[in-house]
Amino acid sequence: MLDTIMTIMRKIYVCMVFLFLGFCVTAQTKNNRYNFKEHQVDNFIKEVYGDQAQKLIFSNQNLYGSFKKLILERMEIAKKTEIQGKKVPKITAEGMLDTYNSNLKHDATFNINTFNPLKYKLAFFDIQSYRMYEIDNTDYILIIKPQPKLQN
Repeated sequence: MLDTIMTIMRKIYVCMVFLFLGFCVTAQTKNNRYNFKEHQVDNFIKEVYGDQAQKLIFSNQNLYGSFKKLILERMEIAKKTEIQGKKVPKITAEGMLDTYNSNLKHDATFNINTFNPLKYKLAFFDIQSYRMYEIDNTDYILIIKPQPKLQN
């Protein structure tokens, strides 16, 4: 009886160890990627479009929805190690989208929590392929997933 209980306890212990290790590996994988948060969307738009944000973006629900989907579902920041050996253009090479806010500047220091990709003239609404841009002077890249094709 005692041997049976000890065998069951060992099996439970082994299962718990493997379960714990699985959580550790998953946590490490997720830490290599950063997804933008919903509270950032409006701030990003306001920073880039300034006084015109309400008129151009917020008042048009379809366009606002496209921007939300772009930022929350199609963009992420990853470590450069994920694309070893690939040539990726620098994000600043594309220029700043300063048409509506002439005060836009490239961030002097990079902060993953405040980095605004909308400030740059990037191919946000491409339906063809993934786009990747090196975030200057960092170990990070911005990944933009392709826009899904519209269904008829």
